[in-house]
Amino acid sequence: MSFNAKVVGNQIVIYDTKIANDLYSTGWYGELSDDGHLILEPYEAVLLMERKRIIVVNELDKELSLPELISYFSKVFPGFLVYYLLFKDLRGRGYVVKKYEKTHNFFTLYERGASPNKEKETKYALIVPFVEGVMFNIDQIEKIVSRADNMGLSLIFAVIDSLGDVNYYSVKSLEFPIIKKEKEDDKNESPV
Repeated sequence: MSFNAKVVGNQIVIYDTKIANDLYSTGWYGELSDDGHLILEPYEAVLLMERKRIIVVNELDKELSLPELISYFSKVFPGFLVYYLLFKDLRGRGYVVKKYEKTHNFFTLYERGASPNKEKETKYALIVPFVEGVMFNIDQIEKIVSRADNMGLSLIFAVIDSLGDVNYYSVKSLEFPIIKKEKEDDKNESPV
């Protein structure tokens, strides 16, 4: 059964509080507002529409097709398809995935079967998407690794290739010991 969701600015909102609560509590989609409406992330809305769980209408109540919705979000949010492909892949594997609190660029991965009332106990990893063949700043990687370590979360890099396939790499921090340079005099001394 499909339910109406509406594009409001850059968000998708489900106004029916019963449906909103059901989608939130059973699938942990979106965030409930104070008035009980469900605010969906763009990639959540596209996945729910693809799975025929919602029908999306624009501000004029005109029903949007899936390609129209993807096109709209691709124009509004840079890299939208990358985030959507990653979100869809992780949800398809049975994980609960939410945007990382401080940025839309990362995801927080929760254990399978996680629910909103057990959020803190089920946080599992920080997921960072990369596009295969696109350059990245190595200093940013160091900051991301440090952030995940400080949060006590595993760090996973998700690399999306040109076919839309996602490969996952577990990342850990590594400290190299400082190697002292030998003195020139020490090299020339005979071991005997």
